[in-house]
Amino acid sequence: MSARLSLGAVSLLAGTALSSVAAWAQTAPPVIIPLPGTIAIKRIVVSATRTRQSSFDVPVSIYAVTGRQVSTANEQENLSESLDRVPGIDVQNQQNYATGVRITSRGFGAQTAFGTRNVKILIDGVPATQPDGTGDSEVIDLGDVSRIEVLSGPFSVLYGNAAGGVIQVFSKDGPAVPTISGGILAASYGSWRASASYGGTQKFGTDGSFNYMMNASDFYSGGFRNHSAARRQQFYGKYRVQVDADTSYTLLVDALNEPRSLDPGGLTAAQYHADPQAAGNNAVKFDTRKSLRHFQFGFIMRHRIDADNSIRLLVYDVNHDVLQYLPFTGSFAASGGGVVDLARKSGGVGARFTHKDQIAGVPITAVAGVDFGYEDQHRKGYVNNYGTIGALRRNEQDIARNIAEYAQINANLTPKIIFDAGLRHSQDYFSVQDLYVTPKLTNDTGSVSYSHTSLVAGVTYHLTSTTNLFADYGEGFETPTLDQLAYLPNGEAGFNAALVPTTSENYEAGIKSLVGSRTYVQIAAFHTHTNNQIVVSSSNNGRTAYANEGQTGRNGVDASIDSFLPHHIELYGSYTLLKAFFEQSAIAGNALPGVPQQRIFTEANWHDPASGFYTSVDGQWQSRMYVDNRNSAYAAGYFTAGIAGGFRQTIGKFGFDEFARVDNLFNRTYVGAVVVAANNGQYYEPSPGRNFVLGATAKYRF
Repeated sequence: MSARLSLGAVSLLAGTALSSVAAWAQTAPPVIIPLPGTIAIKRIVVSATRTRQSSFDVPVSIYAVTGRQVSTANEQENLSESLDRVPGIDVQNQQNYATGVRITSRGFGAQTAFGTRNVKILIDGVPATQPDGTGDSEVIDLGDVSRIEVLSGPFSVLYGNAAGGVIQVFSKDGPAVPTISGGILAASYGSWRASASYGGTQKFGTDGSFNYMMNASDFYSGGFRNHSAARRQQFYGKYRVQVDADTSYTLLVDALNEPRSLDPGGLTAAQYHADPQAAGNNAVKFDTRKSLRHFQFGFIMRHRIDADNSIRLLVYDVNHDVLQYLPFTGSFAASGGGVVDLARKSGGVGARFTHKDQIAGVPITAVAGVDFGYEDQHRKGYVNNYGTIGALRRNEQDIARNIAEYAQINANLTPKIIFDAGLRHSQDYFSVQDLYVTPKLTNDTGSVSYSHTSLVAGVTYHLTSTTNLFADYGEGFETPTLDQLAYLPNGEAGFNAALVPTTSENYEAGIKSLVGSRTYVQIAAFHTHTNNQIVVSSSNNGRTAYANEGQTGRNGVDASIDSFLPHHIELYGSYTLLKAFFEQSAIAGNALPGVPQQRIFTEANWHDPASGFYTSVDGQWQSRMYVDNRNSAYAAGYFTAGIAGGFRQTIGKFGFDEFARVDNLFNRTYVGAVVVAANNGQYYEPSPGRNFVLGATAKYRF
């Protein structure tokens, strides 16, 4: 979409909406915001202790992003739109749907070539992270999100391969009455998105009900860069049968189809300065791209035995097929090929028991559970004949198994002190069966297994009724993924049996406080020490290999402030300071690549209940990011700003929302993400200049 067309569309929207204010004023719904104290002190979260608790009372850094913050004037296509406001989290939008966004939490996950590593992702309690620790954020449907909880720090280790953090997405329940909605938006670079949802509740019996919510969307983008167009079609459904007040059954269905996502690759410094929109070397020549089909279902049973005891059972199954073309032929025998054909079958079961009691007059809540996950993937590699599949160069069967037992306890020791602790014991098994053996090639079949017990503990001290101090400690354990085991450190195909898990010690202390009655402040200082850090040893034309690199340290501060002012004004700001560096190795003192040392996010919101008008202005600043372990080059820091506005109206059973958004308001040229340790110097993944979103939604309540 050209700038002239977009500006015209924005002007048309504004003019139309302004002329309609008088007509809508009598029926425009007020945008109700709860009292600031209620938001700050009583916001309920479940990710920290697996039980419902106030975020104010848990001894961890945890943030909740609301559904309205996810949806308002956004394309709702990836987490970079929503999580940039969360301190400690950095979601780098690579402008490349073939590789997705890169999510880091306090520096964990920065060296991931694609997908998400070191951060556990769950959708309505069902893992979107595989047993080997690889996560798929692209399968998250942001169309009907109720909230997103983000947990950083020590307590995330209770979720397994997630020492960096946990991202848990909760979808909306169906409304009380059947409701249908639809939306359409247009954006720069020929992008568009169409969506529809339907949900409701049907009562039966005395306490029974059937609640349902379905959302479908179709998205296309021509891409900011050359050779970066993509198409995505997605469906998410949630169906819950509440048998009575004590028992419920929930079915979750998630489907994603990406028929053709082009991969522009990274740029060298010279290419970036000459033309940030250019495709990287050989991207067009080899028609680099990815196609993806994903289908997942989850089934959850919850049953309250009595007032003090309850159980939860989970079963889930995933089919995930990827065909990816890399920018080289991969023709020589041991190359593994230039086309990756991956068929993954995974799933698991989980059981959890929750018990409430009093011991010596101390109220406690105890949780015990077991998780089992399996992952079987058939990996093939073919020669890339300039965009078509050639001869076979790799054929193997990869297996990952994980079983873990965990226990957590929450105890209100005194009216002022809350104690939380937990243990998790994990056993992991990985194997590769090489099915491509010739007289000239060795058999790369191999297997490894790991086990570890992790401890976490934390305490909250109620300094006053509106101020809590907290401190916590945790021991992390992160195994290599199947992808990290797939190539030798020099980049050749072969089972990387020398790769060992990373272990970590995590410390955190902080304060949560309601200042006055309208301002909520949260600050945490943290330190993390890791051993056998898994780092990128080489990255060549989309193929990434890994090795262990001694020890690393991370020292930092996360902070946020949220103020609810008179006249429906909200001000929000967050700050991250993260010094992540190598220790006791040949590169001791160097910064971890792909990790900015400082990030600032600010936002101001205002709405007018009488007219339904709302607007927001935001700004982001980020310091430089190094591109390799040697710190030989870096992507410069940058500042960007955005502005959005719209109108909401209700007319009888109909509801409408028209909106517009402008990002990178000052048209800055900058690098938003980097390819860590790219051997050919193609480190840089530029972000768009000034760009626009224009859209509208409508709903009808039956």
